[in-house]
Amino acid sequence: MALEVFGRYGFRRASMDEIARSAGISRQGLYLHFANKEALFRAAVRQELDTALGDVDRCLHEEGVGLERRVVAALDAWLGRYVGSLLTSDIGNLLQDPAMELGDMFDPAVAEFDARLDAAIAAAMSEKDRARLGVTPQEVAATVHTVAQGAKYLSNVRAESREQFLARITAAVHVVFAGFGTTARRTP
Repeated sequence: MALEVFGRYGFRRASMDEIARSAGISRQGLYLHFANKEALFRAAVRQELDTALGDVDRCLHEEGVGLERRVVAALDAWLGRYVGSLLTSDIGNLLQDPAMELGDMFDPAVAEFDARLDAAIAAAMSEKDRARLGVTPQEVAATVHTVAQGAKYLSNVRAESREQFLARITAAVHVVFAGFGTTARRTP
């Protein structure tokens, strides 16, 4: 809720009163938990990153689902959370604003996402696949992540819906995994 208020109004214009109203608590109650607006903002970002990583984990470990579909779901959980909503560009701009100094939270979260994606791909790639393809699971994961970020950028620029974003990343992931043959569809 707080992140949506920050996204809608920007950090400077978002008021603790508005955030408290959206959360259904008093402003004083908000100050009992957070010393100031910056502390609240950082906590909201941290919660969003933790929630996204939890969703990514669930997607990557879903039983009975092939790797390609699990990776698409994980990318959607990580990159597509606000695609197609009114807050897409607002939250994106806010979180990428260098003045917000969120690198200490984002950099480790992105590294964790990459590590989880690497592990899922590594678990599905046999040594034979690695030798045949001449790439590591980390290189495949980095390519998939980069392609999906490009798809997200295009979706935001074109004001696409979430369904269009999913179709775009599904196609991109399929192309990247085409070299795996049936391995990409194998379940763990």
